Amino acid sequence: MSYYPCELHCHTVHSDGGFLPAQLQQAARDNELSLIALTDHNTQSGYSELDKSIIPVINGIEWTTYFGHMLVLGANSFVDWRDAVPDNIDSKIAEVKKNGGLVGIAHPFQLGSPMCTGGRWEFNVNDWSQVDYIEIWHMAFSPDNIENKLATEFWTDLLDRGYRLGATNGKDWHRPVEGHYAVTYLDMDEPTPENALNAVKNGRTVVSSGAKLFFTVSVDGTDYGIGDTVPAGKATFRIFTDLYARREFAAAKDISYRCVKIVTNGGECVREASITETACEVELVKGKWYRAELWGSFNGADTLLAVTSPIYTD
Repeated sequence: MSYYPCELHCHTVHSDGGFLPAQLQQAARDNELSLIALTDHNTQSGYSELDKSIIPVINGIEWTTYFGHMLVLGANSFVDWRDAVPDNIDSKIAEVKKNGGLVGIAHPFQLGSPMCTGGRWEFNVNDWSQVDYIEIWHMAFSPDNIENKLATEFWTDLLDRGYRLGATNGKDWHRPVEGHYAVTYLDMDEPTPENALNAVKNGRTVVSSGAKLFFTVSVDGTDYGIGDTVPAGKATFRIFTDLYARREFAAAKDISYRCVKIVTNGGECVREASITETACEVELVKGKWYRAELWGSFNGADTLLAVTSPIYTD
């Protein structure tokens, strides 16, 4: 398994960003990212100006409406966003899926009117099985960001209801900025748009303030990874951490790591391991999901520092 740092929510001068497309790519490369998605507001016009020799880029768009923002990645043809309203969003999502695109919910708890009209998710989704991921962390990383706490709880509730959605971070990158920004790690053999889209589609994602965290699960001699469906029963979690990954991009250096938690439905912790432990035993219950969470402190505040998408039991 190879988890590459990526940013799946970026803008250029083709909407409200400050980057030319190639400048965005160079900034991503300077930040040692492996891949980005270009998701300008309601347009894909910047894609033709990219320099693919700098860094791989997923062709995307951020549907920007008065009822919420939806990230569409990798669609092979245009799907009209202009008539999207709360009660037809299921059919609009179905159009995107028919055209080969992935669907993500951007910053579902962003401040609404009058600060950012339309930024909060207010569409009436009935079939969440058609949504691929939720942006659970957004913009600058901080333990005080209530938007991220609410989005993570929202994602957890959907998992509890039986929906299988991956989690991503969205820097919502518009221009050069200072501060501590988190990242999405994607599991892929090499960073290409096709591989990245497959990783997102299959829930092989990790959201992190920087440190790399992922796990495998062994059941009856068979190994499984994040996003997989796993038989119930006694399992061994093998935990992999790189606590120094991306530390050079942290504006705040006061980060410490305390433990890794294996968490299941309702956010219940079923096993807590020290950050030096590399394996732990967990009894997997049928019909539940399990994810790993890295906990510690950020500038003195106890907080979640990384979270994986789940595995699921059949």
